[in-house]
Amino acid sequence: MQPLPEVGDLVRDNATGRVGFYVESVSGRFLIRAVHGGAEWEAEPTDVQPATPLRELRARAAEINARSRRGLGA
Repeated sequence: MQPLPEVGDLVRDNATGRVGFYVESVSGRFLIRAVHGGAEWEAEPTDVQPATPLRELRARAAEINARSRRGLGA
């Protein structure tokens, strides 16, 4: 069993293929926030793994770009 991710860690939900930021564990499931914001989703811990460095770089760049477009700064 792998350790729990830390809040804010970028993870990949292998069941859906989605990448997002780990928020917390609720009732034995992980709550993950979409990189671009929007609705959070729940995932089975066994389906979640740390995002690869390339996925993390792309996701963080996308988040910065989205914030910039909304006028929120980096």
